[in-house]
Amino acid sequence: MAAAACATPAAEDANQCQPYQGLDPTCLIDRALLKEAVESYRAHYNKMKVGASISYTEGGVAIPFTTHWLRTEKFMVVDFSKPAYERRLYIIDWKTGAVEAYHVSHGRGSALNERSYHAKRFTNLIGSGTSSVGAYVGGQQYTSSRWGLALRLQGLDATNDRALERTIVFHANETFFDKERNIFGWSCGCFMMDSADLPRAIQVLQEGGFMYAGPVSLFDRTSADKVRECNPFCGDQDRCQTKPGSNPVGSLPGVAAPSQTSSSNGIVVPNPRPGEIPVPVAKPKVILSMGAGG
Repeated sequence: MAAAACATPAAEDANQCQPYQGLDPTCLIDRALLKEAVESYRAHYNKMKVGASISYTEGGVAIPFTTHWLRTEKFMVVDFSKPAYERRLYIIDWKTGAVEAYHVSHGRGSALNERSYHAKRFTNLIGSGTSSVGAYVGGQQYTSSRWGLALRLQGLDATNDRALERTIVFHANETFFDKERNIFGWSCGCFMMDSADLPRAIQVLQEGGFMYAGPVSLFDRTSADKVRECNPFCGDQDRCQTKPGSNPVGSLPGVAAPSQTSSSNGIVVPNPRPGEIPVPVAKPKVILSMGAGG
């Protein structure tokens, strides 16, 4: 009886972490999100249209894109329910189930407020500066005149199918995203990574790699019948500031949060001047003092 009683907690612990269909045996990824991603991959695998196409930005710039059949060796999941300072971009191996984890940004229009690494609002709107949830297929690697190495993405769902039109891509920016300095700043909807990690993401996604960003429950359904939104930090400032009904501060109600020097998780942030894009500074080092008890 004693042996059986001792074995019960171990059995319970084993049941707390189970691979999902052979994937992620260490349970790094939320199970509901992983299920969403796998089901999305399988649905799109059978119905995707492949071939060359051209999309156009709102300004009339042509964006060529060649869609390939989804690759079958690895895929990617982004968990936007986690804050940016946590590793929330996952690369999963279909054969072994192994998972790699990396940092990735979200759009400033998605941010909880202008001094937060948390996000709460995701749309498909042009000019919103928000990130979008849903399934993506990776396209061609290219060199951006602004960001350098980058990778184009095509959105496959109604929640993100303007990704090409919005020029949502993978890129790096050492000023706004540097994991060594604990800076995980905001993009205008792009998937921004540390420059050291970006090549790995591109390797997995280019020419048909699949990515699922979620959970889809984060999508702002009130935005579904709209096309554009004005965020002056991510578009035409003059039009955003003069258009009736526009919010000159950002995309979120209450985005102009009170000044603060430190968040609850210890990340110190600056107090930006009007019109300045705030970039969180390095997370302070915590010095633990040993008490008499050691």
